[in-house]
Amino acid sequence: MTDEWQDTSEEDGITLGPEEVLGREIAKSKALKVERLQLRDQIERLTAQNQSLRDQLEALKQNAGESSGDSGHSPDTSNSRYSGTPTPAHGSRPNRWALFLLVFNLAAIGLLLILLLQKPLQ
Repeated sequence: MTDEWQDTSEEDGITLGPEEVLGREIAKSKALKVERLQLRDQIERLTAQNQSLRDQLEALKQNAGESSGDSGHSPDTSNSRYSGTPTPAHGSRPNRWALFLLVFNLAAIGLLLILLLQKPLQ
C-alpha cells in the first residue's frame, strides 16, 4: 500500500494535496499552451515578413536590371522605392559625418563606462 502513495512536496517541504498538485499541473499546461500559441504567431509573422522581404529583393533585382540595361547606371544608384530608404546620390560610400558621429558616440560611451566603473561603490 505504501507503493501506491506518492509524496508530492514543494521546495520548502510542504506536502501538497492532490487538488493543489492538479491545479499546478493545469496552470503549467495552460502556460505552455499560451507560449506555444505565441511562438506559432511569431513564426507566422516572421514567415510573412520573410516572404515580403523576398518579394522586395526580387523587385529590386528586376529594377536594378532594368536600370543598368537602359542607362548604364550601377545598381547602387538605382531608385530604391521598394526598400523604404533612399539610396545616397554619391554611390554606396557611407556618409563620412555618420561614421564620425558613430565613432565619437562610441568613444564617449566607453569613456563614461570607464569613469562609472572606477567610481567607488557607496
